[in-house]
Amino acid sequence: MAAEERLRIELEDAASSKWWARILYTLGSQYGRTQLRFVGRTPEGRRLYASDTFPGPPLNATPPEEKWAPGLEASLAQLRGEIARDGWLETGHGTQPWELTFTRRPAP
Repeated sequence: MAAEERLRIELEDAASSKWWARILYTLGSQYGRTQLRFVGRTPEGRRLYASDTFPGPPLNATPPEEKWAPGLEASLAQLRGEIARDGWLETGHGTQPWELTFTRRPAP
């Protein structure tokens, strides 16, 4: 029997993934803002899902909230929908609305 697959949602700075994206986001952003997104990662660090981006404060400053990071809730809902369509079941959550964990059984 194959082991259960695990997935967790994380918040990331969209510009952190590619050097050219960082330049474009910096040039197009308002002062002090960055483009954030939610990603679904396996425990090994492999990214399986990524949400739409939304503007927010730099990471590690203050956890974003919808009132000053418009689009946060819509991006999270979009990502949760994709994950659910692929057969993942929510199995845990942390203190932030996006700190979610999921599991699924691999296809036979």
